[in-house]
Amino acid sequence: MDEALVKLAHGIVMMKYPFEVMDELQFNSLCFAQQNTNLYAVIEGGKPPQGYQTTGALIYTLEQQPTAHPLLISLGNNDLLDVSPWLVKVTPDSLLYYWLIENSAIHPFVLFWSQATLQHLVSYMVNLLTVTSPQGGPLFFRYYDPTVLAVMITHGSDSEMFSRMGPVSGVAAFSDAHESYESGWNIRWFESTEPVTVDPPLAVTLNESEWQAMGDLRSRVSIKQMMSYLRDFYPDHLLNVDSNTLQSFVTTSIDKGRLFGFNTQAELEQWVDLQIYFGNGFEHESRYSWAKTILDNPQSTPGEKLQTLNLYLDQYQARSVS
Repeated sequence: MDEALVKLAHGIVMMKYPFEVMDELQFNSLCFAQQNTNLYAVIEGGKPPQGYQTTGALIYTLEQQPTAHPLLISLGNNDLLDVSPWLVKVTPDSLLYYWLIENSAIHPFVLFWSQATLQHLVSYMVNLLTVTSPQGGPLFFRYYDPTVLAVMITHGSDSEMFSRMGPVSGVAAFSDAHESYESGWNIRWFESTEPVTVDPPLAVTLNESEWQAMGDLRSRVSIKQMMSYLRDFYPDHLLNVDSNTLQSFVTTSIDKGRLFGFNTQAELEQWVDLQIYFGNGFEHESRYSWAKTILDNPQSTPGEKLQTLNLYLDQYQARSVS
């Protein structure tokens, strides 16, 4: 398969593999044309599907006798059944298939083709729920989120994809339009030679390009969430602010916040709250000299820094009321 090397501004070289992009009509035609290959879906379970209490309820309501398996349960332990992602065999003329296509923009799931049985694939799909971090620890991996699978579609080699997913011939994920992908269905086909798979599958690792792309994805998601937060809680402040200006402010605020150790969404929201009240760059103003001292204190945790800063915020707000 042809591949490309993309060198980023900071010197990291990222592998990129080609994939197809189809609209809904083209994708439906493709699915109906794959008569000799099984079509499977892995569907989000933590978020209830629209109109159903659980993903299991969705599957068993729309499929009379589904070939399906929840991925977060073990022998004798069904505690996570209601929030488990599900692996399910799908036929293109089924009610479940039509529900998935109709809800592709609002409910996370991915599709893939394989000659293997569902039972043979279960161990791979369960194993892929955990990846080994660069530091060596386990991380929960939501590969069934189309934005996450898009990273693997773009940056994972055929051999890496086979070792993670087992004997699959192709994968597909819906993607809204954004800077990296067109809106539509992203489809990646793998080499037709017999894949070398390991059963049981090995621990999953990501390559350097994938970790870099995951970091970029995390940044985009964080910016999007912060913009939504500001629109919800500060509508009056944003009356005359266009989307590009807001995005620029949020991007700068997040980058600056991370320099001070604020990494979670809750920490970043508090950091932006402070900037909105005191002004962007307030930590460098002489009248707020206390801010720089607090932010630069290496002995304080991010939570302790925010707690102290919020005490000052409470004092200033109390003064303005009185």
